[in-house]
Amino acid sequence: MPTNRTGRRSHFEWLRRRYEDTEKKCPECGYVDDEGNWESQTDGQQVVYHHVCPSCRASREHTFRLGQ
Repeated sequence: MPTNRTGRRSHFEWLRRRYEDTEKKCPECGYVDDEGNWESQTDGQQVVYHHVCPSCRASREHTFRLGQ
């Protein structure tokens, strides 16, 4: 698990883990993904959290713009 210099999770890691813990049920098919596996990426201007349901392949995203 990524941490910063003080040994604590970054805000970005905290938010990704929150999605993995709270958004387990697919809104399309109802499958509960206990593994979570939300991915995050950034281009420096925005952060995108993305999950693909392993059952029906439905895709979900949360996007946050940075520094505006």
